[in-house]
Amino acid sequence: MSRFRLVAALVAALALTAACSDSESLTSPSGTLPGGTLPGGQSGGDTTSTPGDTTSNPIDTTGAGDPVTNGTWTTPDTTTIEPVDPGVYDPTETGTAGTTGSSTALVFKTSGSGLYGVGTCSGNGFWTDPAGNVFGPNNPNCLDYGSDGSAGSGGLGQCIESASGDPGLWVNPGGQETHPFHSKCIRTGATTTSLALAFAPQAQIFDANDGSGNRVMNFYSSGSVVAQLRYDGAANTTLGTGILVGSDNASPANTWTIFFGQPALSYPGGLANGDLIDDMTGAGVEVVACSTAIGCSLVTLQLTVAP
Repeated sequence: MSRFRLVAALVAALALTAACSDSESLTSPSGTLPGGTLPGGQSGGDTTSTPGDTTSNPIDTTGAGDPVTNGTWTTPDTTTIEPVDPGVYDPTETGTAGTTGSSTALVFKTSGSGLYGVGTCSGNGFWTDPAGNVFGPNNPNCLDYGSDGSAGSGGLGQCIESASGDPGLWVNPGGQETHPFHSKCIRTGATTTSLALAFAPQAQIFDANDGSGNRVMNFYSSGSVVAQLRYDGAANTTLGTGILVGSDNASPANTWTIFFGQPALSYPGGLANGDLIDDMTGAGVEVVACSTAIGCSLVTLQLTVAP
């Protein structure tokens, strides 16, 4: 697949490999959650930084206040939703997705380049793509990743810079390099147990009947596939694409998105990421969820299978 991707201005731009350097000014998500307001802060990185300018944000030229548009990430490869061949795949389990456990607020860069070196970042998570279109606030392309050798989230492994200069490469406790922009290397703020996300699209799992071990998970909304995971049994890797849109338990509810092309859900190279479909129907998968109104958080996405 090409290392470059051009995405329309209403969804997110192109991708190319370049360094996404650690910022010197960090700001964490802000807004009202059920149970209180998200405090600022960070962990696992520079603790001497000062917040960025929050009084002169750029104008959102794309109407990216739309949470779906603002929830799209720049990716290094082009992945599209693929049809499921009924002659190869048999439908098996169905279910609905939601989050479980605690969530952790994430920190945004206030300057420098965006994800994969694409575009530029400014205060409150505003991201300007290479064509000058502005997305934000709280755009995931401006999440900040540590590369200073500190431990990843949970105190496990180590976060370093990749050979190509990309930040947030997580080396697992066994010393194996995974991939840059790993969720365990995102700079974090406060942890809360009050955030619960629910997603209306219905999931259908398909298992290959040809002995390959391949699997597909589709999320359907109004009969259309909006998000997909595809597991390759031979390579032991999962690719994701699309966006899952849901809401939290606030009143009124806030809209949240989970982009399935993010590194936590789509194989970006390095160590194989395994069968994420199986993981999601088990203990769940740690992913980044974003809300234009609130910010981005690390949450555990889990599929509850219908009886």
